[in-house]
Amino acid sequence: MSTDGRPDDPARNDPARNDTARNDTAQTAPDVDHYAETMSRPVPDPPSVPPLREPTRTYDTPGLEDPYRSGPHYAGPTSSGPLYAPTQYPSGPYPPPGYGPAPAGGAGRAVLLGLAIACVIGLAVAAVVVWMKVVNAPDEKTADPAPTVVTQAPPTHTVTSVVADPETDAAGRLRDQATADAADFRGALADRWAAQISARRPGLYADGRTWDNQTILAEFESSRSRYPQVRLIDSSEWPVFSESGWWVTVSAQGFASADDALAWCRGNGLDKDHCFAKLISSSRGPEGSTLYQK
Repeated sequence: MSTDGRPDDPARNDPARNDTARNDTAQTAPDVDHYAETMSRPVPDPPSVPPLREPTRTYDTPGLEDPYRSGPHYAGPTSSGPLYAPTQYPSGPYPPPGYGPAPAGGAGRAVLLGLAIACVIGLAVAAVVVWMKVVNAPDEKTADPAPTVVTQAPPTHTVTSVVADPETDAAGRLRDQATADAADFRGALADRWAAQISARRPGLYADGRTWDNQTILAEFESSRSRYPQVRLIDSSEWPVFSESGWWVTVSAQGFASADDALAWCRGNGLDKDHCFAKLISSSRGPEGSTLYQK
């Protein structure tokens, strides 16, 4: 019994019979050319390949040969036949080793141009947005400028210091003093006796010195501090003096007589050379206006 359920055939299991059957089959079957059968089948057309641009690389040096244009595998641009069997590779020339398809330069420039245009448009839109915000912004009140405080410098007073001559200054002070005292002698002390204690003028030599306006002024101020009612007289303004240009110092206490004035001189220890009686009057002359101590 066979494995498929059919009864065993004695003839099928006979090896001698099987070899005879194979030989008969081989003698009766015709010879088949499998290669011819394969070549007789229609071969599909190879896909079309766009022609490749030849490289622009040139060699100008004489004697230097382009390595890509020499060799047994380079057919040249004018080759008229396929380099490979049509059943294995598509027909047409192939680029030399190391060269590929030409870069799509036009497409790259188009992309860059598109990006540039997009940037320009973006900047324009941003400028318009900013301008609209500035235009539509509410007007802000301009703050008043802070008041400017101007500090004025104090006026500068130019003081010209003139150094006066001490002698001239002393002469002016003597003159002012005599003018002030003259009002008393024309008033309550008019035609009254006084005790004359000094008579000086610039250039006079007396008491061991030569007098000037400064020393005369100093002596007057000293006498005023020592004696009461001391006055200064300019002999040029009173007719009772026989000479002008003298500064006369008197103690004008309004004595009624010459003796009263001389008594005062003796009472203060002043001798006849430093004290005597003098009548002060604007209407009388020198005669009888002076009385000395004995």
